[in-house]
Amino acid sequence: MIPEPDVLDELGQLYVTELDKLPLTDLNRMIKQVTATKDTAVLYIGALQTALHNRLGEQAQHLRQEAGKSTGKVSFEVDGFLVSADLPKRPEYDQMKLKDAVEALRKWGENPDDYVGIEIKVSETKYNAWPPAVRHLFEPARTLKVGKPSYKLEQIKAGTIADAANDNSFGEVA
Repeated sequence: MIPEPDVLDELGQLYVTELDKLPLTDLNRMIKQVTATKDTAVLYIGALQTALHNRLGEQAQHLRQEAGKSTGKVSFEVDGFLVSADLPKRPEYDQMKLKDAVEALRKWGENPDDYVGIEIKVSETKYNAWPPAVRHLFEPARTLKVGKPSYKLEQIKAGTIADAANDNSFGEVA
């Protein structure tokens, strides 16, 4: 399905103050159309990148091999185009094996900070389940930040009103 790009033109014609005044049905329609357009664009970009890889990947890999590397950027010319082909590294490390390696460095008398950065992460679910004394120990190191707000619209079928998450009497007539 190819979404109608008209919604992009429609949005481009509106100021934020005008968007603020639109009915929720219009905002909901626009959100759905823009999301569909974005999803389709991502698929098309993927297809185009695959086509480029199918056409140019072998040549790029050959140039990497000649340079003695298996990843990274190489550039070459094809049909009047300068092609920059990048095969980025995405290293992943086993956390338990890293702990073992850090402990080995300590046993050797080395300072692990000279070799690795250590980041301790705390799951918010676990934090909330900790006993108060443990939570109190970690509170000075904790800063609570908020993310960017987002909203999702779902049209309610006639005759049904869902409870609001923060108000059990939402929708009731007083």
